[in-house]
Amino acid sequence: MAYTLEDDNGLNRIWLHSLSQGKHWLVTEATSGASSPAFDPKGRWLYFLSNRDYNLQFSAYEQNYLYINATRIYAVSLANNGPLLYPEADGEKPDATLSAKKPNDKPAKPEPLRIDPEGMIGRVQVLKAPAGSYPSMKAGDNAVFYLAATGGGRSMGGMDLNMIDLDSEKEINLARGITGFRVMGEGKQVLAQQSDKFAVLDAKADQDFAKATLDLTQLQVLVDPQQEWKQEFADAWRILRDWFYEPGLHGGIERWTAVRDRYAALIPYVASRQDLDYVLQELVGEANAGHVYVQQGDESKVERRPGGLLGAKIEADATGYFRIAKIYNGQNWDKATRSPLTDAGVNVKDDDYIISVDGVDARSVKNFYELLQNNGDRMVSLRVSDSPSESGSREERVKTITSEQTLRYRDWVDERRAIVDKLSNGRVGYIHVPNTSAEGNKELFRGLLAYHDKDALIIDDRYNGGGFIPDRMVELLTRQPLNYWKRRGVEPTPTSLLSHRGPKAMLINGLSSSGGDAFPYYFRKLGLGKIIGTRTWGGLIGISGNPGLADGGSVLAATFRFMDTDGKWAVENEGVSPDIEVIDRPELLAAGKDPSVEKAVEVLLQELQTESPKTPAAPPAPTDFGDPKASAQN
Repeated sequence: MAYTLEDDNGLNRIWLHSLSQGKHWLVTEATSGASSPAFDPKGRWLYFLSNRDYNLQFSAYEQNYLYINATRIYAVSLANNGPLLYPEADGEKPDATLSAKKPNDKPAKPEPLRIDPEGMIGRVQVLKAPAGSYPSMKAGDNAVFYLAATGGGRSMGGMDLNMIDLDSEKEINLARGITGFRVMGEGKQVLAQQSDKFAVLDAKADQDFAKATLDLTQLQVLVDPQQEWKQEFADAWRILRDWFYEPGLHGGIERWTAVRDRYAALIPYVASRQDLDYVLQELVGEANAGHVYVQQGDESKVERRPGGLLGAKIEADATGYFRIAKIYNGQNWDKATRSPLTDAGVNVKDDDYIISVDGVDARSVKNFYELLQNNGDRMVSLRVSDSPSESGSREERVKTITSEQTLRYRDWVDERRAIVDKLSNGRVGYIHVPNTSAEGNKELFRGLLAYHDKDALIIDDRYNGGGFIPDRMVELLTRQPLNYWKRRGVEPTPTSLLSHRGPKAMLINGLSSSGGDAFPYYFRKLGLGKIIGTRTWGGLIGISGNPGLADGGSVLAATFRFMDTDGKWAVENEGVSPDIEVIDRPELLAAGKDPSVEKAVEVLLQELQTESPKTPAAPPAPTDFGDPKASAQN
């Protein structure tokens, strides 16, 4: 007997299979889904996780909600006369006299394993653990172990490792900050992982991971690289064969077998892991699909020592000193967007000169960043002056950062927003969506909060790096006010709060990719406005996970493909074309212009000549309610 997980459009179901009879039975209900199936080692139950709870959680920003902590742990009895998980709760207390053993009693002969698949769905029981967010679960002899994420979602910093003891019926926390685990010794111990560290924990409450950490400094593995690379090539080919969305891999399995033979001939000549990557890249290219990637495995890397950065544009001066041409604005309460020269207590401004760093004369180097080498995320001493002279200079203590990417990105967005605001005289709002993952969703949400009252909106999808499928994002753009609420001394506010009545335009280019392809496709599908720019990347055969390779590398097989509502393939390898083509010529961008933005403002201002998206003014409050004396008598 075996089980399999079936993925039906993201809803997993468990099937039980009789290998001898060739029969199959559905274990879980179609609407509830399931994951992490695990047989009880004693043959009593099949455990699994299932989402069946609906715990409503309201948004902090608007009258909207979602459902969190939907998962519980379930067990289905394999035999139709199998034991109950909690017999006392059902009024079936076990008889102590029957279970008492005499001193000379021989151990009872174990009952043969019995599985009655018919009617299995009706025998599902739930374990005594609260509903939560449980990514994985495994079974021991008399306990169930599982990871529990806090706050209704998974944490990159690790999760709680819990267990339910079937005897005590208690939920017990073993350790926190765990990223993975395996059950050992019939469930008496657990091999737990925290990032790159491992520990053997007893199945008891509040284990000290640090004290139980395994010393792996002397652990060695003997590897024959040529044999490993040969195995990994075979595995990569099989992964694509078995996980790619189309069984024929765009040419038939016979062709795919020929592809394997063609590139397998190169494996004896592979001399490094980088060589293997090259061969694998050629192999996956034969699938002719986006989102089929090769990721490096066990390769030597040089340790990076980050240099320091000041969150500013630094320019060389003819005097040999360096001028602070522009300090990037930061949001210093957030470490990711901190701008060092704007920290409290730092007195530095645009056009100041840097005279020295940690006592080293700035004129001694040609590249300013030599002065901050190996000084990332450290305190440094800057001597600055409002003139290129040490005379009158002052010392400022500054803690550097190691990346300016976020600060420079936000500055770029602020520049686009200023262009839009100037050209439209404040009538048009501008929102850049960097991806369709967490950051892009946040920027769209924040932008709609800030600009819901603008007459028109520009949604900039250029350079969108993708992420999630953006159906939720485009749904926000479709919202129209359903009504307004008038409060005393306040302008009418709409339901939904996040909604926009006016015309919209979307900007795209060749680096609008993956989810950044889907976003403008949905925008056009729903008729939300003009699309301006150049054709998008065209990659909508997507990934959802597959096995990796032996040394930690991987080949990502695209597991699903975009299809339109007319039953035709779309977007992949063709992208989304604009309604109005505009090329952002580099010399114009360098001159501080933005052709796509400028065109979008022009188009929206023309549309505003015929559209009236203004919030209606509240009418006079009603005052005539009849004779107040009559009302009082009644």
